[in-house]
Amino acid sequence: MNSALTFTEHVRTITKIAAWKLSCIRRVSHFLDYQGISTLYAAQVRPLMVYAPRLKAPPDQPSPTMQPLQQRRDLAGLCVIFKTHKQGAPHLTALRQPWAQPHGHTTRAATSRVHHLVVPFARTETFLRSFLPRYTRMWNHLVMQTQLHYTTSLHTFKYVANA
Repeated sequence: MNSALTFTEHVRTITKIAAWKLSCIRRVSHFLDYQGISTLYAAQVRPLMVYAPRLKAPPDQPSPTMQPLQQRRDLAGLCVIFKTHKQGAPHLTALRQPWAQPHGHTTRAATSRVHHLVVPFARTETFLRSFLPRYTRMWNHLVMQTQLHYTTSLHTFKYVANA
């Protein structure tokens, strides 16, 4: 922020760096296939531009394909929960939440309740928004709405959850 309380100079600097990185990708693009180019773009240019405001597309054009940062974070958090509970990743055991106990009586949600996790108790709003409570609630919501938790492949889980 400058003395006039604007971000103009900062935005110019960021766009200059992003344009330079994009021109580097263009120069090596003939050596790479589509996957390599998109990987380089996602690793080098997108992190610079992710906090920039997204321009709205005109009504006759499709919207931009770049996902919002929060959507990518949510997908990554759900993938960690999937790896922890369905694939048994040993390095993520500290994040393992216990499975919820099924109800003693039959309800419409009783069949999916077997796959619910216990949401940690939160006394503060800050802790409620932290990783375990947030993504445990998202996992429980996913279990109620879809059958995605039955898949064994992380790739399939990620692809369908992203859609």
